[in-house]
Order: sequence, then structure tokens, then C-alpha cells
Amino acid sequence: MSLIVYLALIAAAVVALRRGPAQALLAVYLPVLLLIPDSFRAITPGLPDPTFSQAAMVPLFAIVILRHGRDWQPRLVDLMVVAYGVIVGYSDFLGRGYNDAQNLMFAMLFAVIGPYFVARLVITSEAMQVAVARRFVILLFAAALIGLFEARFGFNPFHVYLRPFFPGQGLGWVTTFRHGMARVAGPFSHAILAGIMMVIAYRLQRWLEWGRHWEPRFTRPIDLPWDKARVIRIVLAVAAFMTVARGPWIGAAVAAAIDLVARARDRRRALAIASAALAAGAAVGVVMLAQYLDIQPGVKMTMSQESALYRKVLFEKYFAIALDHAWFGWGLTTWPKVPGMESIDNYWLLLSLMHGLPALGLLVGMMTISVVQCLRRGLAEPTQSPSLAFTFAGIFIAIFVSLGTVYLGEQVLPTLFFLLGWAQALHTSERRAIRSRSNESASARVQAAPAFRACIC
Repeated sequence: MSLIVYLALIAAAVVALRRGPAQALLAVYLPVLLLIPDSFRAITPGLPDPTFSQAAMVPLFAIVILRHGRDWQPRLVDLMVVAYGVIVGYSDFLGRGYNDAQNLMFAMLFAVIGPYFVARLVITSEAMQVAVARRFVILLFAAALIGLFEARFGFNPFHVYLRPFFPGQGLGWVTTFRHGMARVAGPFSHAILAGIMMVIAYRLQRWLEWGRHWEPRFTRPIDLPWDKARVIRIVLAVAAFMTVARGPWIGAAVAAAIDLVARARDRRRALAIASAALAAGAAVGVVMLAQYLDIQPGVKMTMSQESALYRKVLFEKYFAIALDHAWFGWGLTTWPKVPGMESIDNYWLLLSLMHGLPALGLLVGMMTISVVQCLRRGLAEPTQSPSLAFTFAGIFIAIFVSLGTVYLGEQVLPTLFFLLGWAQALHTSERRAIRSRSNESASARVQAAPAFRACIC
């Protein structure tokens, strides 16, 4: 039954060959990535066990490389992504051997390198940027609407109705509750991961709305009188709230601050103010957290204090273990476990444990470089114009903050690298436009020169 995963591979191959990789990306890969949980795999004896999104990426990646590979001009982040995938795969091979590591090695190729380069080579025009952003937001909007059902009835339909096709898979993912509320996880299996995805969709929606890329109202499947952009924005915000995930909420606040910079008349001044405010807020937060965790003897801790204290002690205990295997880590699941602390709710610590400090440095480095590049591009754009560059900067910072509270897994992993590739495509498309304008100017000067000489003869 689990072999139905390969339908995604077939669909992506057919659409990519008949209508091109761009249409396969929009019509197959994004729907599969954003609406089908990555916790379900095709169990294939002797071969890696792909998820739906990984299976769809196999032919898409191959066709994109064949058709667009000649246009590739290497950039630093490209090389860092490849190095990250190689180091993570090799690390797990060292820690667990090939039979256990093959799924992670396969994932590095088709959930990290593949999505990055597909976005990098395919999303090369403004029309494609708008099309991808619209499809991404609409799919998350649909997931958010289904999330209302999950919040009301306390079970996840994305898992419940797919689980019969995948016996024994996905059983560890259940709807959790906080403050008496069901935490919506949707197709992303974990509420914090769902929160990250909703924040990404919200920020892309705001860019689309600012650029007037939405129709005035919904016309399909039925004609509705409501403002389309506003309805989508409200539903995504409600869905992010229903995840009851503090990490993504904090990340969303930082991303909102970056969006305010993009809307300011003097972006440089606004960025300086926002940076100072965020730095001051971080400093105050550290002080408040220290006071919050200064628990007096005999005083009963709240659940929030217990969670925060757990993370603090966890970091202290596992940091030394990570340093013992600093170069390539211990492998995906084979690091020494501290009794009672098997769950590591900080991906930066977890990554160093699993795959070593070089992998950690590469991921932090490529995200930092992407943020800096996006901010520089955003500052160079006309003021008060819709800025996809500032949108990406906010998204990357939001993800960075959120990963301090959850692991980088399920669909968030390929989504992050897809967005990193999209951001690099944004920079390269601008460079091509500048070169094109430069060539046109040079051509015009060459054509004008003979006429000028003829005139003075």
C-alpha cells in the first residue's frame, strides 16, 4: 500500500516532460510538499524509503539539471548547500552504517540539494515568483482551514485518513494540547513545525498583498463578496495562533519588524532602529529568563518554567557530549542519551550532536549570508515598493529563532532549502537584469558612434 508514494514521482515526471519543470513545480511538487505529511514513506526493500515530496523531487530535479544546468553560475551559498548535504550524509554513514543511513543520504539529495537547485534554476522571473508565492499561500490557506477542524475535534485528519495506507507509520504523531487548546499540526505533524510554515505563508501573503497580486475577491469555487487578501491573511494568522507555539510567534514578531523596515520611507534608518530594538529586546529577554528560572526552594514551578528549565539543563548536559565528536557528530540517532532527556528541543544543539560543528556552521552560515544578501538588496530597492528580499530576510530570521525550540524536520527541511534557493534566484535574476541593461546601453553607444563620426566628417 505504501507504494502509492511513487504516484507523486510519476506525476512529477509526466508534467515536467510535457509542460516543463515550472508547471511540475506548481502543479505537483508544492501540493505534495505542503499537503501530505513527510512522515509517510514508501517501504522499498533494498532501496531508500522516499516520502511523497522526495519522490516528486527525483524526476523534477533530474529534468531541471538537464534543461537548466548550463545556465548555472556557482555562488557561495550553492557550494555551502552541497557541502552541508555531503557532510550530514557522511556523518550518518560513519555513525550508523549505510543500511541505516541511506534514507538520510537520500533525503540530503532530494530534500535539501534538490529543492534548493530547483528553486535556484526555475524561479528566475517575476511572473514565476508571483506564481510560486500564490500557490504556496493558497495551499497553506487550505491547510489552515482544515486546521479549524483539528482544533475543534482534537484529531489530525491529514494523519488519520492517510494512516491506513501506511501500516505502522506516523503513530508517534498525535494532537497535543496546551492551555486546554488542541494544538493544530496539520500536514506538518508537529504544532511548532506547523507554526513555522504558517509564518512563512503569512509573510509571502503580505508581499503578494502589498504588490496587488491578488484578485479583489474569491471567485472559485464560488463567488464570495469578501476581500480575498484580507481573508487569507486573517485565516493564516488564526492558524499560526492555533498552533500555540511560542517559538514561531517570536519569530513572527521579528519578521514583522523586518516588514516594517521595508515599508519605511528611509529603510536604512528604519533598519538601524529595528536592529537596536531587537538587540535590546533580546538582552531584556535574557535577563527576564534568568529571573524566571531563578526558582526559590519550596516554590512550585509552572509548566512553562519546567519547560524552560528543561531546555537550560539539557543544553548544559549535551554541549560537552557534542564536543566529544565535534567534527562529524554521533549520527542521526546514536548520540549518548542523558537519562530523562531524550528529547532535544533545540535544533542547533541537536545538529551539532548528530552531525558535528562543521554542519552546524554551514547551516548557520548559509542562513546568515542569505539574510545579509536580502537586506542589502532590499536597501537598494526603491523605497515603499513591495520587497521580496525583505520578506525572505524576515522569513529566514523567523525560522532561525524557531529552530531554537524544535528540530528541523518533516516538510520544514525541504521548504527552508527551497526558500534559500529561491532567494539566490532572486539575486541572480537581478544581476542578469543589470548585465542586460548594461549590454543594451553599450549596444546603443556602439550604434550611435558611426552616426556621430559621419556628422563631423
